[in-house]
Amino acid sequence: MPNIKKVLFPTDFSEIATQSLPYAIKMAKLFDAELIMLHAVTLYEHDPNDPEHHFPSLQTYCAEVSEKAESGFQLCIDTLGEVGVKIKKAIVQGISPHAAILEYIKDEGDIGLVVMSTHGRSGLSHVLLGSVTENVIRYAKCPILVTKHPEHEFIDPGTGEVHIRKILFPYDFSEESLRPVKFLKFIAGVSGAEVTVIHSVDVEVPPIYYASGIDSILQLDPNLNERVVKRMKDQVGSKLEGIEVKYEVKEGRAVDRIKEYASEHKIDVIIMGAAGSHSIGDFLFGSTAARVIQKAVCPVFIV
Repeated sequence: MPNIKKVLFPTDFSEIATQSLPYAIKMAKLFDAELIMLHAVTLYEHDPNDPEHHFPSLQTYCAEVSEKAESGFQLCIDTLGEVGVKIKKAIVQGISPHAAILEYIKDEGDIGLVVMSTHGRSGLSHVLLGSVTENVIRYAKCPILVTKHPEHEFIDPGTGEVHIRKILFPYDFSEESLRPVKFLKFIAGVSGAEVTVIHSVDVEVPPIYYASGIDSILQLDPNLNERVVKRMKDQVGSKLEGIEVKYEVKEGRAVDRIKEYASEHKIDVIIMGAAGSHSIGDFLFGSTAARVIQKAVCPVFIV
């Protein structure tokens, strides 16, 4: 069992942010961890250069925001009722929400998991993930469970029960993509879920073969599928003993194939490494992981 002592739930009390709270509670229960509800206070919520902006008294401002935060925390707790986990409330200050969250993670030292939604108060749907979530994922050193709305959820909205029946594990044969295996095995084990290990072969067929009707690398190399599956079994299967595992080899862009498979097979959660061998997006946190979260139809667990 992964040693997770504290689960962090950052919130700005928006409806979208609060949507991930049930997940935070369930993860805290699953790992027998303390749940920390964190609200980040920033001094300037609006543009200080705006003529209508008035610099507030710092003491008064912080007191007002802290009072609102306490009310927000209590409303979240009251809405959920008896949660069955130890809850700690924290209010921190910073120059930006993500900076304050990251500083808290660093200072606290033993945050084992962060649970948050892809958008909060800003609701910038055109932004890849929402700047706060994007930066936390980019710089935090702990696993993060990312949710968004709407999506296929693994928590029953009526009963609050967790139903994880199908887990998708993208694997690109890099050492980094194996990082989530410990979490994958534990979550699959306690939930009795089926795990599908998926690899996408993104190789272009030379145009010279088009005339003969060959436009797929799997057509060009009929034994490729068998070899890839064998390699996945050798490298992943041995680490997932006791878990029901399937293997899928697809062709094309990994992000598209992962999204399609998750949608078609009603995957409950995608568990994957933050960065793999295709690291052209390392300026973010791994291009494949970033785009999977953007397009996913279910929660994504990033390690």
